[in-house]
Amino acid sequence: MKISDVPKAEKLAFFQELYQDARTKTAEDRARLEQHLKQYKGDTAIDGSDVPADIVRNITYEFIESQVANNIPTPVASPEMYSELNERRARTVETLLNALRQKLSFKEMNDIDERYTYIYGGSVWLIEWDESVVTHNTVGGVRVSCISPNDFVGQPNIFRVEDMEYCFVRFVTTREDIERRYGVSEDTATQAAAEDEIADEDTAEIVVCYYKNDDGKVCQYVWAGDVELLDIDDYYARKRRVCKKCGKREEVCTCEDAGDKDYELKSSDCEELERDIKLSDGSLLPRLSKKIENGQYVYDTRKANAINAETNMMVFDESLLPHLTEERIPVEEPTRLPYYMPDRLPIVIRKNTSEEGRLYGQSDCEFVRPQQQAINKVETRIMQKLLRAGVTPVIPEDASISVGNSIFGKVIKIKPGESMAQYGKIDTTPDISKDIAEAERLYDHAKRILGISNSFQGQYDSSAQSGVAKKLQIQQSAGRLQSKREMKCTAYAEIYKIIFKYYLAYADEPRPAIYKDAEGKLQNYAFLRYDFVERDLDTGDYYYNDDFIISAEEGVNYEEYREFLWEEARKNLQSGAFGDPNQLSTRLIFWLTMEKAHYPGAHDMVDRIRAQISSQTEQVKTENTALKEELGNRIAYENLLHSIAGGESNG
Repeated sequence: MKISDVPKAEKLAFFQELYQDARTKTAEDRARLEQHLKQYKGDTAIDGSDVPADIVRNITYEFIESQVANNIPTPVASPEMYSELNERRARTVETLLNALRQKLSFKEMNDIDERYTYIYGGSVWLIEWDESVVTHNTVGGVRVSCISPNDFVGQPNIFRVEDMEYCFVRFVTTREDIERRYGVSEDTATQAAAEDEIADEDTAEIVVCYYKNDDGKVCQYVWAGDVELLDIDDYYARKRRVCKKCGKREEVCTCEDAGDKDYELKSSDCEELERDIKLSDGSLLPRLSKKIENGQYVYDTRKANAINAETNMMVFDESLLPHLTEERIPVEEPTRLPYYMPDRLPIVIRKNTSEEGRLYGQSDCEFVRPQQQAINKVETRIMQKLLRAGVTPVIPEDASISVGNSIFGKVIKIKPGESMAQYGKIDTTPDISKDIAEAERLYDHAKRILGISNSFQGQYDSSAQSGVAKKLQIQQSAGRLQSKREMKCTAYAEIYKIIFKYYLAYADEPRPAIYKDAEGKLQNYAFLRYDFVERDLDTGDYYYNDDFIISAEEGVNYEEYREFLWEEARKNLQSGAFGDPNQLSTRLIFWLTMEKAHYPGAHDMVDRIRAQISSQTEQVKTENTALKEELGNRIAYENLLHSIAGGESNG
């Protein structure tokens, strides 16, 4: 049965059954994820054996932690078809996304995302538009969440989110959050928490289903326990409360005694402009637009006073009445803009490295598991050998041993005249050197599988003698891991695309942001979705231009390469790459570069140099003014002399 064909009264049971069926069919995948997590945490279980390892050398944790990168990919936008207007639009998109990249808690989410990706082979990102994010001037904002793969259930046997007809996300939240987020009563939220078998009495496990209807539009169904919380058909559509009696919006409804039950949510396809909209470039999006049919403007005729083209005066007939003529004027109609509609599920999956036939990518845990298991066995054997080892004394049968010596514990007493040769020891300490060598061999084997070197881990590496060689070695090692970085950038590019589309769809008010210009100065900026409105001159329809290529570039981790960037900036200054080092403008470029690389005190140096440049500029202006005055006085004096000389000549 299609989801769209399910009766309203049977939806809850239908989605519960669909959810359980999806979990059952993906149980093997979830068991694999659980095994990876246990391995990362140092599980002692040995495959094929009921006897656990006595000790774990957790190389899995070591390798995963050494790969964690703190950099957040930088958004880059470019138009699919170049024009000056589209280029300006692309820059505004880029500025918006960069501002949100700084504003949203991406650093915190990246920290868990990195570990999810390497442990499970992938991570899940949920991107939502949240109307509860309200400021003094704006309503609504983006909410981005990084979700464990254990909390996501996709459509079975479909390995791309874009191809899924439905998917599920689960999370645990409080009763109060249920009331706020889904607009339900306190009794409904309490019932949802009470019927939940997993969480405690104050929390509930929420299950959210995103699915596509027959028209391909995304819908949402939410429940907790046996309580339906939300059922939204066409999830991305604009919803307005409309009176059931008169069909008008709640804001303009004049029906008497209209209560909450007399209104219903209805989707709104377009908006009719109530005023002219001023765009960022100074032009206007008019409230009234010229009507277009079949690619031609529609005109109407009316009687108007005839005007003489030469004299620009009215023309009168013989009766001295104004002469009338027919005038063609364009027909205008209210400007109607269709709301922009996102068209994909709000889910992005970041893969570690791609693998055929799996929703997530390849897990690092899976590939080093044989070595991890073998090392656990070897380390357990080493420990058992050491625990059984010891030194056993050999003494004559009639020798006496006294106990309780405060220093040595036991003392062996020999008889007068006895030889020490009668006493000895047996050392049963085993040789574990081969076991240690085998463990190190397995360790190196696992590192080579993942492409991790000593230099990459920050460990001593005798093969790299110079600083340049060390950097090259790190770069070469990182090159083997570049595929993982590219997959990270790919996932972030998808996240940025969804965010951009949300702002086209729902950001009714200008969204302020700041950015730094080429001189390092902060500049104000506002994203306006109406800047992307265009009109089809064949049909007269308005639409939003979203034809932009949004990608993500691997950002620089300044914390990791800070000193290297400082040194490179100094070399560029000394070599003249910034210009003449003796010029203040060159020094300003240098200190702006150092400020961007977070050099201590760089900001103060930038302000100081700018003050010096400003002082010099004022001094030059003063000197130029003085020179102009002096030159003017000289010219006036010479003119006076010429005038006197001319007068004497005439006399």
